[in-house]
This record gives sequence, structure tokens and C-alpha cells, in this order.
Amino acid sequence: SCLPPSYAQQLLDWVESQGLKLPVRSWTLGGEAFTRETYERLQKVLQPQRIINGYGPTETVVTPLIWEAYPGDSFEAAYAPIGNPVGPRSLYVLDAELNLLPIGVAGELYIGGEVGLARGYFQRPELTAERFLPDPFGAAGERMYRTGDLVRWREDGTL
Repeated sequence: SCLPPSYAQQLLDWVESQGLKLPVRSWTLGGEAFTRETYERLQKVLQPQRIINGYGPTETVVTPLIWEAYPGDSFEAAYAPIGNPVGPRSLYVLDAELNLLPIGVAGELYIGGEVGLARGYFQRPELTAERFLPDPFGAAGERMYRTGDLVRWREDGTL
């Protein structure tokens, strides 16, 4: 099953009101921020073997980051981690001057790599130039996408 967290909240309300046990082993959520409250309710009510949080702007084609959680896993932040890269992706947390930020410091997420990155916006060269930048950390000619999302590296290496 794959659904946005806001829909998961409605599903959880319904499952609880009906007293059901759904035999779904893995739940995948994505499309919007996934709160700790929703995560904890999923663990309590549905008791899945795995929960996946998928993150990915359309411009990065198909889910470039995932976070997998299992029974007993927890996190302290208000929102679930967005995870680790899927495939050959470059992830950067940068400040306004495009400097790399250390673990724990919030900055904007940039996603680069040769695979899974759109070329730009159709007939929108100004917006393309604003969001698709040369990757100063990658090989010559590589680009990165400016997501606009604020993130921070966690001690465990996830975002």
C-alpha cells in the first residue's frame, strides 16, 4: 500500500473505529511530510513489519530518498526522516551561498546525479536556471536540483 500521510490518518481512524486488523506487512507513505504522531499510530494500530517514507520532488523523477522503519524503531524529531538516496544520487545540504553544512545544521536540500534528474522546465528557461544549477561538487557538466526543502543531516547519516 502507498498513500500520503494525511490519508493514512483517515485510514487509521477508520481501522480503529471498526476494530479491524489489516494483514498488510508494509506501508509506504509519501507526497507530504510524515509526522511522528502518524508514525506512532501506524506502529500501534496496524503493527506492520515495515514502514517506508518515500521522498521525491517530481523533478527528481522517481523517489530519490527512502527511510525504512521496523517494529521498535523510533525517532525524536517532529517528522520522520526522509532517508537515504536510492540509486546513484548526490545529496547536499547547503546554505544560501551553496556551502556544505555539517551534521545537525538545517539548510536547503539539493539533489544531483547523472540519473533521475529532469533537464528543466518546458519553455521556462528562467525557472530552469533558478532550480537546476551546475553541481559544484560533482563531475564536470553535472547538475543539481534545488528542492526548496529545509533538511538537516542526522547523526546516523540520514536526512
